[in-house]
Amino acid sequence: MGRGAYGRREIPVLLGGLILLLSGGAAGCAAGTDSGRDGGNKDHLRVRTDPEPLRRRFGVLGELSEPHWLGYDVDEAGKRTLVPAPDSRIRLVGSARLPKGAVAAALAAGRDRQEPFEPAALTDIPEPLRASVPAGARWLHSAAYDARVLAPGPQTEVNASADGRFLLDEERDVVWFDTVFLYA
Repeated sequence: MGRGAYGRREIPVLLGGLILLLSGGAAGCAAGTDSGRDGGNKDHLRVRTDPEPLRRRFGVLGELSEPHWLGYDVDEAGKRTLVPAPDSRIRLVGSARLPKGAVAAALAAGRDRQEPFEPAALTDIPEPLRASVPAGARWLHSAAYDARVLAPGPQTEVNASADGRFLLDEERDVVWFDTVFLYA
């Protein structure tokens, strides 16, 4: 009688390998809820207070302190992901304190360049950040200032596909940022 493609000894080995493969995949699916690029289902809602990632991207702003911000993939936030998307749109949104007098200097530079700042309102504030928005802040905005902060430069890790707004409050020397970076 002819032997099939697999003998008695190979079948248990193949079945064992299949079981290991499937259990590893199940473990990977479970891990996807906690360790996706956005940190899992709810980690995109975790307020961060580490200034270094912001300093790398917004080096023009100078020394940042007391940051409260969120960073997450706009398209994947709150979803279980095992395989990263080919293009990621990363939103960085929040506030930070600037060195004393930094906002006054930015406003004066804007006037000198004929690029004045205009009053602006905060919009689309994520719920976890609402408590960190300074009460009574008088926000000012300039599109030219946005372009300067997002421009690639020696002290800034910004890619060419960045878009966003920076609002300044002179009384408190605070910046509010809401940016999206495209990583392809």
